[in-house]
Formats: sequence, structure tokens, C-alpha cells
Amino acid sequence: MKAVSLFLVVQLFIYSVKAQDFFKVKAGEEPKKAIPATLQYLHPQFQTGKVVFLNGTTSVAQLNYNLLLSEIHFINNNKDTLSLANEQLIKEIFVGSQQFIFDAKYGYLLIEPAPESLIRLGTKQELRVTNVERVGGYQQSLGATSTKSYSSFSNGNASVQKLDPKGDVVFRKYGIHFFIDQNNRCYKTTKSSLHKIFPKYKKQIDSYLQENTIDFQNEKDLNDIIQFCRQFT
Repeated sequence: MKAVSLFLVVQLFIYSVKAQDFFKVKAGEEPKKAIPATLQYLHPQFQTGKVVFLNGTTSVAQLNYNLLLSEIHFINNNKDTLSLANEQLIKEIFVGSQQFIFDAKYGYLLIEPAPESLIRLGTKQELRVTNVERVGGYQQSLGATSTKSYSSFSNGNASVQKLDPKGDVVFRKYGIHFFIDQNNRCYKTTKSSLHKIFPKYKKQIDSYLQENTIDFQNEKDLNDIIQFCRQFT
């Protein structure tokens, strides 16, 4: 009996952890109002951090990363929550101990703290629409077997728009990985990107890829090949 009870506790714990990665927004609701703030942000509370600008100046503030909007937010002196502007003037941002850079194409990327490295792993974390559940008779959701055709969802530095009111919308936490070179340039995680970052070592990289099965979407595999490439100077 105790063994069964322990199994149920473990299963409930696993389910609760997985559930934190998903959130359902009812038909017609606005996501930024329906999703709890603790789930919209990377951290449950704002962290003391700093913004470092290209001209060398630094601004200290309470910062957090909004997963829904893909924005860095700060709290001003009036206790208002605002988003950073003029990102093209920013060199790097520290939210607590975590470092972000801003890329004009991909937005804010969380990067590993290895500034002297020729290559680092960057991750764009976000809450993304993963499914829309059709509404059937009596306005009841028909579940995940429904169609995935739905109206576009605006995030990034734009406001969040209401989604298709004809179905509940499921959001999920995603992490999209990128290679970051020593000049903070961002590349998709592909073999060709490694060739661009290390043009003199294409043969060594190709040999490694032939001997090792690499999933360019898997974080562990990406860290493995990054460690391999760090031998190049």
C-alpha cells in the first residue's frame, strides 16, 4: 500500500512539473491578462540586474524576462512595469546572474557566462501557441485533437492580440537554441553555422559529426559540440 502511495505521489509530482510548461487560455481571453504573471516571466520575482550600453554606460534596475512578449521588463521609480527600448544601443543585460544579449533578428537571447569563448550557446525562451482546441456544441472544448489552424499571435516587441475566439488556446514554454560567436553574432544551430564560425576547421568539424550523432535541437548535443569546437584558436 505504501509503495502504491509513493508511486502516486511521484506521478503527481511529475505531472505538476510538466503542467507548469503549459497553460490554456479560454476562447476570447487576452493571453497577457489570462496567464498568471508568475508563468509569463522567467523568474517569479524581478531580479536586481543591469543594462550595459554600447557606449559603456550602465543602468541598474529590477529586471525580468517576459516569456509571452519576449521582452526584458523593468520596474521604474513609480513602480510601473515597462519594457526596455532602443535595444540596438544595448550591449548586454544581466537579470540577476543570467546574461542576455539582443539580436535584431532573433530578439533577446539568454547566453552562458563564458565571455572569452569563441562560441557559446544562446537560447530564446518564450511562451508559444502550441495548439488551438475547437469549440463544439454548447461551447465545450473538443480537446487536443482539434485543428491547429488559428489566427496569428503577435509577440516580440508588439502587443499581444486576442486569438481566435472559436477555440481555447494552449501555450507552451519553448527554448530555441543558437550559436553565439565571440562578437555576439547569432547563428542557427546547423553544421553550416559552425563552418561560418570556424572556417579553418571545417574538416575537423565534419569528422566529429561523422563520428558522433548530433541532434542540433538537443541542448546536451549542442553543448558537446561546442566543447569540441572550443579547442580551435
